[in-house]
Amino acid sequence: MNSRNDKRSIEPRDLVKICYLYYREGKTQEEISSLYGLSRFKIIRFLKEARDRGLVTIQINDPMENLTEMEVRLAKRFGLRETVVVRDGEFSGRSLVDRVGEAGARYLAGVIDRYKVLGVAWGQTLSHLVKNVKPVEVKGLIVVQISGGLGTIEGADTSILTMTLSQKLGGTPYILQAPVIVKDRVIRDSLLREKKIAETLAMARTSEMALLGIGACDPGGGLWRAGLLDGKVLTKLKKRAAVGAICSRFYTIDGERCHTDLDDRIIGVTLDELSRIEHKVGVAFGREKRDAILGALRGGFLDVLITDEKTAESLLEQA
Repeated sequence: MNSRNDKRSIEPRDLVKICYLYYREGKTQEEISSLYGLSRFKIIRFLKEARDRGLVTIQINDPMENLTEMEVRLAKRFGLRETVVVRDGEFSGRSLVDRVGEAGARYLAGVIDRYKVLGVAWGQTLSHLVKNVKPVEVKGLIVVQISGGLGTIEGADTSILTMTLSQKLGGTPYILQAPVIVKDRVIRDSLLREKKIAETLAMARTSEMALLGIGACDPGGGLWRAGLLDGKVLTKLKKRAAVGAICSRFYTIDGERCHTDLDDRIIGVTLDELSRIEHKVGVAFGREKRDAILGALRGGFLDVLITDEKTAESLLEQA
């Protein structure tokens, strides 16, 4: 390219024409530089000048723009690594819980190859995440159950989810062969001395990433439906302002731990141990879960939240 031509001035009308050719006609910078006898670097500079002067504005027509903005706001407000928000009212013929689960499965697929130990809790929405995971082999992955089992609640039990996810990801499973809540501390301590249980919990504490369901503190929750909570315990928890639970550990709407004698009967990681896990992904939605999710966010128990649009709006209103 002739350097003398590169130094010549250009008329304002030509500047607009260059922008038109580039942005509207799809001409390459090389094609425009040949047309005007200017170097490609000069064309780049003119395109930047046009943007700086307001001759060109760039608009991103994102059909999910509101969701994207909401995800960014939610992440900033609660100091999260990321949020994924699923649109409500989608006419796909699929339930919202399944679509939230699918969003969670996509998120997991994008990050799982960075980790060697994946912890798994329990929950109905989490079960839909596991259901939507596409089979893939992640070399050297360990998938470990981080809290005891519930029995069976519509496929949402921790043992089932851990085993299923391990099979789908080609990982090595560590199953915690004990209930999440036992009758008393003596039984809990006895079970914790069992070699397999101790080994699994030790592995759970090394989790680098964890998939977490979030339970509400009410009679509709998983622990209640599994018959592991009764009215007396629930009344105690309510008196201590409990709103939600992760791994059967209860907390308030401000993220404060709710310590009761129930903690002496639980087999699984504690909230303090959970907080030390590098990448904690919570999957939950719904009006009845709003306070439980809010408490988990304020307590720092999550690094990523996957939820729906209405729940996200409600969280931002309360924040």
